[in-house]
Amino acid sequence: MVALMVLAACGRGGDPRSTDGAAPEAGLATAPLRDATLGEIRRAEDQRRAAAIPGHTRRSPDVEIRRAASRALARIADHAAADQLLELLSDEDREVVAWAAYGLGFACKGREESHVRALAARLPTLASTGPAPVDARDPVLPRARAIGRCGGVLAEDVLVSWTRSAGMRSRDGGRVSHAGVVGLGDLASRKKELGEAAVLALLARAEDASPDDMAFYAFSRATVREPLCARVLAAAKASVVRVHDTRILAIKAMSRCGKDAAAELGRVVLSKDLGPAERAEAARGLGTLGEAGRERAASALATLVPDKDPFAISRLAGADFGVLQTLLASLGAEPPRSAEAALRALSTIAAPGEPPPVLARRLAELRCQAGLGLARAAHDAEVLKKCAEPGSYASDRARLAALVRRPLAGERATLWKAFARSEHVRIREAALEAWDGHPELGDGARAAIAEALSSEKAGLVATAAEAIHAHPDRVQVLAEKEKRAALDPRAPPPTANPATELDRGIEKALRAALARQWAPDLFETRMALVDAAVAVNLPGAAAFADAECKDPNVTMREHAVKALRALGGKESECALPEGTPLAIEISQAKVGARKLTFMTDAGELSIRLAPDLAPTTSARISALVASGFYKGIVVHRVVPGFVVQLGDPGGDGFGGSGTPLRCETSAAPFLPLDVGMALSGRDTGSSQIFVTLSRTPHLDGEYTKIGHAEGDWFAVAEGDVIREARVAE
Repeated sequence: MVALMVLAACGRGGDPRSTDGAAPEAGLATAPLRDATLGEIRRAEDQRRAAAIPGHTRRSPDVEIRRAASRALARIADHAAADQLLELLSDEDREVVAWAAYGLGFACKGREESHVRALAARLPTLASTGPAPVDARDPVLPRARAIGRCGGVLAEDVLVSWTRSAGMRSRDGGRVSHAGVVGLGDLASRKKELGEAAVLALLARAEDASPDDMAFYAFSRATVREPLCARVLAAAKASVVRVHDTRILAIKAMSRCGKDAAAELGRVVLSKDLGPAERAEAARGLGTLGEAGRERAASALATLVPDKDPFAISRLAGADFGVLQTLLASLGAEPPRSAEAALRALSTIAAPGEPPPVLARRLAELRCQAGLGLARAAHDAEVLKKCAEPGSYASDRARLAALVRRPLAGERATLWKAFARSEHVRIREAALEAWDGHPELGDGARAAIAEALSSEKAGLVATAAEAIHAHPDRVQVLAEKEKRAALDPRAPPPTANPATELDRGIEKALRAALARQWAPDLFETRMALVDAAVAVNLPGAAAFADAECKDPNVTMREHAVKALRALGGKESECALPEGTPLAIEISQAKVGARKLTFMTDAGELSIRLAPDLAPTTSARISALVASGFYKGIVVHRVVPGFVVQLGDPGGDGFGGSGTPLRCETSAAPFLPLDVGMALSGRDTGSSQIFVTLSRTPHLDGEYTKIGHAEGDWFAVAEGDVIREARVAE
């Protein structure tokens, strides 16, 4: 695991020294000139302009300048940056090389094989000198991960050879073999499968006398076929017994091994030696194993239901809630009969006396979730009517889930329309999402879609637009000329394929939504609206896509290219517009290490920022906390065992602070309780942050890491509120 900290100090300055620790060469820039050059590089990085980074910075005798240039180019990671990164890959400084490798992994498109060859070329000289300090100067792991991100047959062959490099372990401390293991995990994350040679190489490392438990990263992301799956399961069982931060990956790998894993996952759920993240992940895994998994989940639920024990019930205000909630979800839409006794006990669970509001809300969630399993699609079942206060979010969510499990006609369609106008925005969004499986809703759905498009709620508008994009045929109605012809006795008889047109209510609402001035950081809403316009071939859709093509944000411009091509255009790219604004934090003094404290429904929680990793992002989040932005915000997403996410004032995951923020990614790994910026594409950060609840290697390098969390984040549940937030130096 220590080897995963390769770039933990990715943005640091400090005393510039050469690779061997000697003082830097003569001819270093004076302090003012160095500061000016570093500022120029930082501005070019923020604006994503590789050409604005002076060529002399890549050859500067000042290693700090070369590191800054390499880091900036790695974060820009376009083809112009890649050409310069290939040059820096031969630098004598290991940290420069590490950043160059990291960036090349994100600039592979169309150049996969050449990048893989370049990344693999210098490995012998980098790794043959014995164990190097495992820090930001070690380029071996970033090279392997870049090769994994590039993908392809050659990449897999290279990484398999590294993984098998047992003969080098005595000389390099196992760095190359471990790098190969992690790189294969990244490759598996993209391909979702690995060749037999790769699986066997990983199994050898997992079964070794000194096993590399990161081998389960690949097994947790790719399909492994029999008979090798039996060996993966056996190795995973052995890994779970060991104490290490990555054993959740072994638990994830188990769930890919079919029904034979059910018994072991059931034992993990009930284990008192494992943490809430690992137990929740095992519970989630049971839900993927068919009948065998559901039966084992029912058995575990029967053991964990607190019944009338006041102490056990009070513990549901903490991390036990997430495990129980995940088990309930794993029972599926039709829970096994063996679960009914536990479900009935949970459907009436209550705390003695007057429970704290936080506990009361969680118990209501459990009652309604258990009631949903008992109701078996009967939305008006008594158990659902009594599970929570009528009209509450918990009650409406359960009743809607039951409702949409059957065809929506007659009285059920009427009730669906009521949910599509709920006061709870997430219930409205869920109702619109249910349209996907209910084409029978007809005119009622089109009216609800048009109404949602007219909303001021960005998430609701995005959900409606996504529904149109998914089913453009359903918003078409009989053309007016066909209706007139049907009433005209002189008209020819109707054809088998009468003309249709876009529903006029939806057309009007869609045009109005497209014309609205959305906040720049509402990326998902803006992109969804353009997608909807393209899907229905809305007249003028090209103009909206063309405006998107001129956006300063790279994700928006890439999306515009796809939209314009769908409309018949031949655009290959949308150029970065001149005058792209800098982040305001660029001109501010560097933020010192700061602690953010949140008073929440789950208690006092905190985050220690890491300005060396992400100075601009740290300054932004600090300023938002200091301004009171997070006060009153709801934790809108919790995946037990994986992540807690917050920072959207609208509470549905679509919103932000109003101002976008470009990424400051690095290869720093996401360990348990690390903090990152939530994204909906590259450079789409704003104010939403997430806290990891376990080791999550598939997030490494993809998101800006901004610090580390402290406190019992495992006790946080969806719906908890940030009561106060403050900044302390």
